[in-house]
Amino acid sequence: IKMSFKRGGAKKRRDALEPELLAALHRLGVQAWQLHGTGLPDLLCYFRGRFFALEVKSPGGKLTEAQRPAPWPIVRSLEDACDVLGIASVEVC
Repeated sequence: IKMSFKRGGAKKRRDALEPELLAALHRLGVQAWQLHGTGLPDLLCYFRGRFFALEVKSPGGKLTEAQRPAPWPIVRSLEDACDVLGIASVEVC
């Protein structure tokens, strides 16, 4: 599997929600990196000593064949990401 870590944008098309979500996660103190590669999650996040892989989809966005068997959560909003990362709504989400 070919994989690369990118702090900014990847060369291939990213989900429309991803830049806004990435910026919000950084504001919340989450270290997050964009991943690029067939079948890989969109984001690798590090928060409170733990790593999390997230697949980002805009509401209504569809999974590709390579993404369907993925063991990581699919997030469609900042609230979804906060739930996965264990960030209480009181903290900002």
